[in-house]
Amino acid sequence: MTMPNARFGRTVTAEDDPNHLLGRPGQYTSKVTFTDSRVKEGDVEGEDADSVARGGAVEVFATEADAKARAKYIQGIVKSLPAALEYDFVHGTVLIRVSKFLTPDQADGYKGAIGA
Repeated sequence: MTMPNARFGRTVTAEDDPNHLLGRPGQYTSKVTFTDSRVKEGDVEGEDADSVARGGAVEVFATEADAKARAKYIQGIVKSLPAALEYDFVHGTVLIRVSKFLTPDQADGYKGAIGA
């Protein structure tokens, strides 16, 4: 399945990872960001160019347990900080994080794309 509205953002490196997690024990081993053309520019004004809010990110982990732990951690933050809302889908060792500015049906397209 392809995602015609998604455009590659960038590949995150250990040197420029804003979360300082890439390659750390139990954290993602690779990460890329993407934009989604259905996200309105006015909704993400002031957001970093590679913010999940602009489309999303794909994080890959060494184990499925690590991917699930990261998703659980993010959702824990979202519960106490609704401004950080996002959709998170885990499939095996892959976590895809999707912008809150997409509708549930639009976000589910990403879930389907990774086979979750």
